[in-house]
Amino acid sequence: MTLYRQLLLTMLLLFALLFVSAYSVQFSSTRSYLAQQQEFMVINTVTALGLALTPYLESDDAVGAESVVNAVFDGGYYRKVELRLLASNKTISRENATPPGRVPAWFAGLELFEGGRHQAVLTSGWLQLGQLYVEGHTGHAYFQLWRGMSRLATWFALSFVLVWVLLVLALRHLLKPLHSIEEQAHEIEQHHFGKSIPLPATRELRRVVSAINGMAGKLEAQFEEQAAEAERLRHRAFVDHTSGLGNRSYFMAQSQSWLGDDRCGAVVLVSAGALDRLYREEGFEARDQMIRVIGKNLRQLCRDHGEHVLARISATEYAMLLDETEPAGLRQLGETINRQIAELVKDPDDDRDMPRVGIALVQPGDEIGRLLTRADHALNRARMDETGVVVEAHKQRERLGRLEWKQLLEEALEHDDFELSVQAVMDFAGERCHDEVFVSIRKDGIAFGADNFLPVAEQFGLGERLDLHIVTRALRMLENRPELKLAVNLTRQSCHQDGFWRKLAQVLERYEAVRDRLFLELPESAFAFGWERLIAPLASLKAAWGVDHFGRHFDLLVHLGRFRPRYVKLDHGYTSQVLQPDYNDAFLAAVCRAAHGMGALTIATRVETGQQVDRLRSLHIDAYQGYVSPPGRLC
Repeated sequence: MTLYRQLLLTMLLLFALLFVSAYSVQFSSTRSYLAQQQEFMVINTVTALGLALTPYLESDDAVGAESVVNAVFDGGYYRKVELRLLASNKTISRENATPPGRVPAWFAGLELFEGGRHQAVLTSGWLQLGQLYVEGHTGHAYFQLWRGMSRLATWFALSFVLVWVLLVLALRHLLKPLHSIEEQAHEIEQHHFGKSIPLPATRELRRVVSAINGMAGKLEAQFEEQAAEAERLRHRAFVDHTSGLGNRSYFMAQSQSWLGDDRCGAVVLVSAGALDRLYREEGFEARDQMIRVIGKNLRQLCRDHGEHVLARISATEYAMLLDETEPAGLRQLGETINRQIAELVKDPDDDRDMPRVGIALVQPGDEIGRLLTRADHALNRARMDETGVVVEAHKQRERLGRLEWKQLLEEALEHDDFELSVQAVMDFAGERCHDEVFVSIRKDGIAFGADNFLPVAEQFGLGERLDLHIVTRALRMLENRPELKLAVNLTRQSCHQDGFWRKLAQVLERYEAVRDRLFLELPESAFAFGWERLIAPLASLKAAWGVDHFGRHFDLLVHLGRFRPRYVKLDHGYTSQVLQPDYNDAFLAAVCRAAHGMGALTIATRVETGQQVDRLRSLHIDAYQGYVSPPGRLC
């Protein structure tokens, strides 16, 4: 029970006790007063009636005596008036046996009053004339007591309600700082540190609030330091300091992760020979400035092509990994790169300064070394090509065209032809955290994974429909299978659509009973290309969420601290080499500490052996998933 309720109940109980005590005293005093009043009235009646009857009794006038008795009985409120004439041994009696009226029967049955009774002997000198007996009726006393105490109870009840309302308002005002402290403690427990509590007027609470604000500020600063340290380590290990792009190690790690996911795409090598001449003629500062400008232009081109990896791999060469698979589109991209870089050099007519672009398409079963060798051969051929662009499409995988994929995806959305499988996310205690949903479409007996049709979905604006369809299907499964916890991946296109978040909220509202067992995974690229647009949707999202492929983009860890995801899935490029003797785990440990600082779990992906599991166990990682637990068919 909350302190507010305890104080409210305590004060109300004390007021009720005070009311009962006061009511009891008032009831007792009123009852005693009415009983005494009735007793005095009976005695006075006997005295007055005796004086009035004496002359009639002395003259032995029984009729006159009876008239006096009747007059007194009818003019008062008596239960019984009785006169016994001693001379004639005759009795004159009047009696009212009706129960007390105008009061509840149960109240009259309490026998609170005896009625008051008095008896006297009427004399004349030494001669006894008669015996008079008068007993008062209790009806009037019960009525007076009932009316008075009812009014008192009504006023007490109204006062109790009024006091209740005033206590509620007063306690809410007085305990508002405590409520703020409780909320702040909960926020700190959830690793949310940005909010500070206004200082209250109460001295004791003011000190507590000041201490909590100071603690929250220190924790926030500590988290920012951890995030900044992780970014510094990542920059030191994976960033080319001149261009601000990834270095060769970063490109190799990300390419291995890309190929490990069996994704389509192409490697683009860009050679900017003008950088050497610029260095010889104008020095390293001019060369470094040109390196940064070229990197900025390449970064913008990559953003226009969606998911990508961009790095500077040597003094004059840049490497790009894109999900583009159409040779015509790749050739157009290469020509655009050549034109933009040529516009930056001083003498674009000098053939020595012309950039060259070599492109190699990703083939089934490719390894990064073989893929880079093909791309390098294409770059060497481009140096002799008039256009300066060569697309090496040797042994292209048999695949559908984009329009065919679009038609196939639309048919699958129309008829719900998707096949779902799941892969478990396990913690190191052997407990299942949740299952990630994998989506595929089967055609001609072959199941095509999401990597085949996701680029088409985003290109033709089908990502929103696809995400809502899969989320709805997952929620229906959660209704039928209460043991499941499912994670569903969202496309980058959906994450940047305001309409998608409104429709998603409506879907989650319909499945309120099971939405707490649904996890939504946002790609890190959604934050890299517009994290500001995700602040409001994620703040109001009524489902847990995490970040997928964490680590592919730089400088995002501090921004993610504002969102507080449930978990982050570390990109395979950072965990695939943990078994190598020279592996440096400083960056990975820093990322895990920073993630824990913002209340997020860290999950390693594409774990394939028990040895990897044992190694990851010592690196502050919370859970893992991969082919060490193969995917299973869901439906």
